[in-house]
Amino acid sequence: MAQQVIPESWRKDVCAILATEATGILIEWTIDAEMRYQATPGALWNYEVYQPFIDYLSSSSPTGCPATMDKPPGETHEFYFTFKGQRLYGKILLRTDRKRIVIFSAHPPLKARLSCE
Repeated sequence: MAQQVIPESWRKDVCAILATEATGILIEWTIDAEMRYQATPGALWNYEVYQPFIDYLSSSSPTGCPATMDKPPGETHEFYFTFKGQRLYGKILLRTDRKRIVIFSAHPPLKARLSCE
């Protein structure tokens, strides 16, 4: 399956949560995601990646792949976006209450392709 346009309702909810910058309250990072992000050249603070996420997800027809996560329950999408001139891999889960997210990835890609390609 090829990449597809990420659903607008998911993007709007995720962007609204990212805009709050409420790390630890509305925005949860997995330990692995935080460690990989911190190892990314130019990455200093977690909140710095929120605007690049928003910019990509708010662009016209951003594409990615739906992803299945064992837990927590919610809807997940993975995609590539640009951060300080570099291509990064992002994976975000929108929890079922649609008021909180979990960031699973925000780092340089480990593979050449997304799992749906």
